Amino acid sequence: MLGYDEILTIYKYISLNFTASQIALKMHISPSTLYRMIMTNVEIKKQVKFSLGYRYHECKFMAECRKTIERCPMECERFEKYLCDKLHRFPFICDFCESRSMCGKERHTWNPVLVYQNRLERLKNTRSHLSLSKAKIDAFNNWLSPFIKRNCSIEVLRSRFPEAFPVSPSTVRRWIDRGHMTIRRIDLLRAVTFKAKKAYALRRPSNADPLLKYGHTYQHFLDYVKAHPEASVIEMDTVHGLASEDEKLLTFYHRQSHLQFAVLIPDLRPSSVARVIRTFQKTLGDLYSSLFDVILADNGIEFDELIPASVDPDTGEILSHVFYTRPYRCGDKGGCERNHEFFRYFVPKGHGLSELMQKDIDFMFSMINSYPRESLSWKTPIDVFKQYFPRDILELLSLRKVPLEDITLKR
Repeated sequence: MLGYDEILTIYKYISLNFTASQIALKMHISPSTLYRMIMTNVEIKKQVKFSLGYRYHECKFMAECRKTIERCPMECERFEKYLCDKLHRFPFICDFCESRSMCGKERHTWNPVLVYQNRLERLKNTRSHLSLSKAKIDAFNNWLSPFIKRNCSIEVLRSRFPEAFPVSPSTVRRWIDRGHMTIRRIDLLRAVTFKAKKAYALRRPSNADPLLKYGHTYQHFLDYVKAHPEASVIEMDTVHGLASEDEKLLTFYHRQSHLQFAVLIPDLRPSSVARVIRTFQKTLGDLYSSLFDVILADNGIEFDELIPASVDPDTGEILSHVFYTRPYRCGDKGGCERNHEFFRYFVPKGHGLSELMQKDIDFMFSMINSYPRESLSWKTPIDVFKQYFPRDILELLSLRKVPLEDITLKR
């Protein structure tokens, strides 16, 4: 299966007017596979809808009918939908048409992020069928049910009776959720229920160019880090409080030392994040490029201006190499995500951020970074960070070492 990087590369080749044969040869796929990938993921956007204000439908016979009638009827037997001649040949989309800005006809677009999401969904659906017969599932259900009623964990039973499990524990849990077994979800010892993910209040503009992140994907990040193993990597993310609040917490995680610091931002607009980056550039001076050598962020709209913000506006010098994780793969920057658990000791989910000041955030993360970690051989992130950078930078980040006896990981 083609990954997001490959799909984005195909989109880049289309923008360069490569033919289908050339793209197929470069990507090591057949032209028919390329055709199917494009045709099955085309988004159709109607630019002009028929109403009484428009006299004619978008019909292939419109030029002929205009000579004999003054207005199209609401229903016409001769009607055949008009389709631009360019959409009958590769690449079958309007994204790079030179007449796009002036065209009022139906528009066919192709978004690499949505294509990747659709392919993941189709792959998931192809694996959702039952791999065992109904009789075998019933027999397994009759064996498993008494143990579950006694509050035995599925994973413990799998480790004790591996020969009795025809599938993995995660598959057993999916069977229970889908009603293929008499066991209910409430019968399980631990069954986590996830809340539905809230939609962003801000949405990326429909005319946003997906190619802005070309050359800044996760695969490019892996290649850069492999070529520059000594590079300092900063993972970025945002922490949300209450849905009714605009304030968010912008977090920075130094991958090598596990040090994390954060800044309160007024909203999730890309300009707010870019403003914080510009502030760090002024505050840290020459130390900025050494600390923020590599930035890894997710595909949220708040990080859309990271690339231009990481370039010196006067000299054009690249101050940070910005990369983005794969869509819907938070594990690509798992260290930053995992470290948020410490902040949640102070501000649990369901509590707001509006009452916090920046000095409160700095004090919380000073205690978090002064807490020893087993992953660091029981050293603190601050101690490890000092091995990479001078102590002055901690003061500029408003962080300080807190004695262990004074640390309280709660608000």
